Amino acid sequence: KRKRKNMAKRETAKTNNDEFYYKNFVIPCVIFFCRIFNYKMRNMRIDKQITICKLGTEMKIYPESKNEIGLWIAHPPCFVISANDLYGVENIVKNAIRYSNSGEFANEDSAKLVLREFRLKSWNVLYKTYKIISFSLTSEQIIITPYIYTRRGGFPDNKKKLIFDKSDYSFAIRELLKY
Repeated sequence: KRKRKNMAKRETAKTNNDEFYYKNFVIPCVIFFCRIFNYKMRNMRIDKQITICKLGTEMKIYPESKNEIGLWIAHPPCFVISANDLYGVENIVKNAIRYSNSGEFANEDSAKLVLREFRLKSWNVLYKTYKIISFSLTSEQIIITPYIYTRRGGFPDNKKKLIFDKSDYSFAIRELLKY
């Protein structure tokens, strides 16, 4: 009976635009959900990102930085390493991550320098030939996202996306090498 009475009060408060209902129920609920959403978005914001292009045992790695409108742009320095050397891959990935969002100005010309360093004619050749994997860092996580190339372009394969705690760096690199 008490539940029904309270529900009836809430319903009448809603219909009468009762200040008490909004002040003590609606506003706290909105604040609660906004805080949860803000916390999740802050933890998922990508701070640094590199791209790994893998073909057989060869890996080509380049850092990416955000430009003035928030797009990730590839830029040198570029790294080429054998996927058979786990320790070497770990070091190169750490080194490449340091260059991501390092304050270096990234623009369309810097992206062309990446192609030149890899001795490739176009991004399409790179995407069609190599397995593309994004390695991203947030404040608390490592996100590894493989990409699928179609006629319309490259798209993230969210089914194969892996998320690790930042402390599991070596394990994340080992999983990356399995792609």
